[in-house]
Amino acid sequence: MGTRTLVLVRHGQYATETGGKLTALGREQADCTGRFLAKQLEGERVHALWASTLPRARETASILGGSLSQMKVRAVSVLREGMYSKVKGYEVPAEERAEDRARADAAFEKFFRTSRTDRLEIVVCHGNLIRYLVCRALHAPVVRWTRMNSSHCSLTRILVRDTGAVRVVSYNETGHLPMKWVT
Repeated sequence: MGTRTLVLVRHGQYATETGGKLTALGREQADCTGRFLAKQLEGERVHALWASTLPRARETASILGGSLSQMKVRAVSVLREGMYSKVKGYEVPAEERAEDRARADAAFEKFFRTSRTDRLEIVVCHGNLIRYLVCRALHAPVVRWTRMNSSHCSLTRILVRDTGAVRVVSYNETGHLPMKWVT
């Protein structure tokens, strides 16, 4: 049995008026993050590069993939953004929240499982989902996801040991980005 290492990356800054595509700053954030990861992971094999199906995540993953030896991006809908509980100021129907939560739980089951060999996977997705997954990993009440911050192109590192134990190594790392790019 091996250890699964997950590097969760929140997508870069985006604009809703362009259909969710990255802004110029978002592309800079993604490029900087890709170069940082390439340097940090030099000599290590990245087994998979996953992304949400939404444009901002796919575009961020594509930019990262270019820095990581032209890795192919695997887009999966289970990584889409969602609202997992009531949030003041957002009117999301209970049925939609339940669907979002079921999808987030499916993402946890897919990515936070043991592996027969050591694996390193990069997962580009959304702040809400990353916060929800971290709460699940910590066995914290999942409604706490609303109290956490998540910056664009931040890194969250998680280990899934061969025993099934999940360890959050770091959350919302932004030290690789210039301060003026942290959004």
